[in-house]
Amino acid sequence: MSRQVSFEYVPAVLPAGRQAVSVLDAGRRLVGCLEYQVCHVCRVGYVVNIAVASHWQGQGVGRHALHTAMEPCGGYTWSTSRQSLDGRRFFGAMEEEMDIAFPAGGVRCPHMTP
Repeated sequence: MSRQVSFEYVPAVLPAGRQAVSVLDAGRRLVGCLEYQVCHVCRVGYVVNIAVASHWQGQGVGRHALHTAMEPCGGYTWSTSRQSLDGRRFFGAMEEEMDIAFPAGGVRCPHMTP
């Protein structure tokens, strides 16, 4: 990444609840966020939403946030909510890079709260 950012993990309050990786710029302003859920019982992950400020896109911010979220979940199955055109391009690139499918419109396991 060409500019300085930091990544902060926001843990889930409930088991299999929503958690996040927030991306902050050098001035501690939010420039990106990945919201996701993980169920360790079912070994599944679900990307609820990923957003990166337009002037930060294409610099690896979303990629790094996704890697951060998935790191402790090796071997899990992942899916996403509906994907925009940009989302389809992003997840297509991530599928190729990580050799993991990210099907759109995936289903949460029964342990995940909406």
